Amino acid sequence: MSDNHAAVHDSLRGRLAAAACVAPIVECIRKMRVEGLADNEIAGLFRHAADELDGATMTKDGEVDPAA
Repeated sequence: MSDNHAAVHDSLRGRLAAAACVAPIVECIRKMRVEGLADNEIAGLFRHAADELDGATMTKDGEVDPAA
């Protein structure tokens, strides 16, 4: 991961934590565990979702699209 990409992810983590977005994600993970999904399956789902989000929010030159 490039330094710029890592900085974007760190910034996003900080904004999510500040906006209290982490709690619903944790609750989602708990529900998936109750349904019997293993942690590696849950991680795979989140990686897939992140890939989908990256595809929708990144510009052609690899930068984050602020309008997305």
